[in-house]
Amino acid sequence: MLTRVSTSRRRPSARLQRLASRLADKPIVWLSFVVVMFTWPILRSIHAERELPRDRPVLAAVRPFTLRDQNGDELGPAELRGRIWVASFNAVECEPRCAEAERTMKAMAQVRHRTRNLGDAIRLVTFMVDPEHMTAEHMSELLATHRAHHGAWRFVSGAPARMGEVLRDFQVAAGAPHSRVALVDGSLQIRGYYDLADDAAIALLLRDVSLLVSRGS
Repeated sequence: MLTRVSTSRRRPSARLQRLASRLADKPIVWLSFVVVMFTWPILRSIHAERELPRDRPVLAAVRPFTLRDQNGDELGPAELRGRIWVASFNAVECEPRCAEAERTMKAMAQVRHRTRNLGDAIRLVTFMVDPEHMTAEHMSELLATHRAHHGAWRFVSGAPARMGEVLRDFQVAAGAPHSRVALVDGSLQIRGYYDLADDAAIALLLRDVSLLVSRGS
């Protein structure tokens, strides 16, 4: 009985081997396999494009502003118009939300890394929401910690009254860091908000960045 069971278990395997051998001898099978392998990425990209929303809505407008970055340089409309940018909001005095602030900055670093191939088309702008605590020393620390030595990522601050106006445009409260970031188009229009405390938010943000860049928004 044991021999018969063992033989019956081997029969399906033998049949599969014979079938595979017959298919391997047919050129049409290999041709079909090659066609599928080469066309699948194209079909997948077309499907992904169809899943994108037709456009991101305009949620609000950011009034032109001029602030100073970590290098002491001005940041304003001349730098941002015509570029996609992601706005985040950090604070020097972050307690009791320092862990949240650090996580947001790490997520922003991921965004910077994953958009590096977009070159000059994108900027990251981190607004320091407690300007009364901001000093040149703090700016230097931010530069070193986040390796923001170049123009792609700017940490900006200014007079409290001026910062308050900018934060109101983003509907962000002053004084504390936030995990929510904003996507802004080249016309200084806010096109989306993303809570980076959510692990899925980075993928959504990158998708919408690509959408705006590809459509020249």
